[in-house]
Amino acid sequence: MKQGIYAELLSLAGFEEPELTTILPDWIEASQKLGLSEEDVRHAASEWIPAHFDIELKGIRKLFGAFLREAIDLTKAQQYKADGVKIVYGILPAITSNYLAIKASGGDRVFVSFPDIFLATTLNGFFHKMDRYLETAEAGGMTYGCRHCALNKTRIAARTLDVIPSPDVIWTWGYICDEGPKTDEFMQIMCSQDWDFIISRLPHDTHFGENDSENTRRVKYLARQMKDGFESVQEKIGITVSPESISEAVSTFGEYAKKLSELIGLVCAADPQPIDGAAMACFGYPLSMPFNTGFHHVRDALETTIREVRDRVEAGVGIVPKGSPKLGCYFVSTPVPWISRMFRDNGVALSFSILMAPTRAQLVPPTYDDPYMASAQTWLRKPIGANLGYEIDVTCERVETYKPDGMLMGFYDFDRWLGAHQKIMSQAVEKRTGIPHFYMESDFWDDRDYSPEALRTRIESICQIVKMNKMMQG
Repeated sequence: MKQGIYAELLSLAGFEEPELTTILPDWIEASQKLGLSEEDVRHAASEWIPAHFDIELKGIRKLFGAFLREAIDLTKAQQYKADGVKIVYGILPAITSNYLAIKASGGDRVFVSFPDIFLATTLNGFFHKMDRYLETAEAGGMTYGCRHCALNKTRIAARTLDVIPSPDVIWTWGYICDEGPKTDEFMQIMCSQDWDFIISRLPHDTHFGENDSENTRRVKYLARQMKDGFESVQEKIGITVSPESISEAVSTFGEYAKKLSELIGLVCAADPQPIDGAAMACFGYPLSMPFNTGFHHVRDALETTIREVRDRVEAGVGIVPKGSPKLGCYFVSTPVPWISRMFRDNGVALSFSILMAPTRAQLVPPTYDDPYMASAQTWLRKPIGANLGYEIDVTCERVETYKPDGMLMGFYDFDRWLGAHQKIMSQAVEKRTGIPHFYMESDFWDDRDYSPEALRTRIESICQIVKMNKMMQG
């Protein structure tokens, strides 16, 4: 085995001596457990990552390093469990601060992770090697033709392939995705009898356009769901989650959201755009999943990138020429980064992701002292899927704040709820703001069904239209 290529990838990810040499054996072992060959690592270090991510920026490399640290840690979960560490999983979308609180109270006695979204983002985004996981789940019953979510498939495959152990409990959220909880039921029956789960749900029964975070009954209901979930998790793992840990987690979450908002605002106001939307989306992942290795690595990467972006703005350096159009997105796909690159190659920058950009309301401290109420209100201020009318309102707010030349929607052909939801929202936001919206049928986790060749004409056409619009307005 050529250890040099593994060390080269660590160096690319911002690791320096003496830590690089210390962590190298762990990374080699982790890559093998994840199913990455030596050639996969070489391709990532020499071709894939340099082609799709701005590795000139130290902050981007540090961010990649934070993901590698977490990947190494995830592959140690089997040993952690054998040593008596309690394993707690979750799925997207969920209230990430809950898991931060569990970690804050449990420390090294507990391991927290959303293994499916983490593996999908890391394996496809940085290595383009997730097919093995998807095909394993499909062979086990998650039929390919039914367009099941790649995250649920990845969760099944990670357990089937023994990449991760069964948890002491997985706290599954049915707030938006109804397939997530059903997947855990399926796994318990078909894959692993010791796959123990708790399900929390939130009915989609509010009035169109209602801001759930201002509905006290709604906040109380969600707070009760959270408290019940916490009590069940604590009972299963034997660790008490203190109110102080919950408050600390909500504060950590809020502080990171403010920093991310600072980066997004800086990038969207700059001309030319200094970094790519796929990188900004990467920085949004800590708002969607916990890092068992801690937030300090990703926060350091974010703060480093903000400084570097300010330098680029001052120097007039951009990823596209000055005056080039910018497209906001429902979600810039990091697991399929060649989409963002293809737009960039055609002179259009993908900018902010609606799902990753904090709303103005999210940046305001909660109005409740009770930690469960505060955490519930913080979640309800981020409208993803639950109330279409309110999400339209907040999306208009983001469009008016960041002022894109157009919006790129889509990548949800696997999701019967958000796919239709997003199409309706596209029409409503375009009508209200006057900003043109473009919809692309595709999948932002899994690109087996389409390729650069398949989407090239559509992407080139969108780029031509937004360029012509900007020229006419200029």
